[in-house]
Amino acid sequence: MWRFLSPPPALLAGVLVDQAGERVCDESRYGAALGDAIIGRGGRAWLLIDRATRAEARRQVRGSTLWFQRLQAWYLLSTGAVRAPTVAAVAARAGVDPDGLAATLAAYNAAARGGPDPAGKPAAARKPQDQPPYYLIDCSVRPRLFYPAPVLTLGGLVVAPESGQVLRPDGSPIDGLYAAGRTAAGLCSRSYVSGLSLADCVFSGRRAGRHAAMISR
Repeated sequence: MWRFLSPPPALLAGVLVDQAGERVCDESRYGAALGDAIIGRGGRAWLLIDRATRAEARRQVRGSTLWFQRLQAWYLLSTGAVRAPTVAAVAARAGVDPDGLAATLAAYNAAARGGPDPAGKPAAARKPQDQPPYYLIDCSVRPRLFYPAPVLTLGGLVVAPESGQVLRPDGSPIDGLYAAGRTAAGLCSRSYVSGLSLADCVFSGRRAGRHAAMISR
């Protein structure tokens, strides 16, 4: 599952938290890594930003988005977020633990001012979120027209590593039946990086084709 926080890129400076107010992960990570981290927190997550970050993000919308991303960006910066003058108040409005959020934000701001970031976020993507009012953007996984959660399957049928033949539950191969790419367990079964599925498909398809040609001689 993908969950992209950018564009607009200014949102990468925010703090992604779960319902307990605890940091989810480095906000600048690839969308599939963010999605996996959010799913690991029960599918609930919010991005905390301050007034300055929101203003910068709004200025960036037109220049950094495609048309379909623009609709999403405006949604997240308007009705997709709750606003309040204090951290405790915005946490209460979103249903996030206020003490957990306050502690997480304090640690994040300290790192953004020059300390090591607990989640490993690059210094260029860090910025203190300390100018009220505060906003919590709902990044949770739930049905929404303007902020869908695109998904794909990773892995599939268990296959013999040397041939690509589909295996029975007892581990024996099924003659004449092969699986390749995303229909089979392979390189992307536990993670996803753009382009890797194509490489896996080419490799596993070639493997199956070679084996089928060999046994048909």
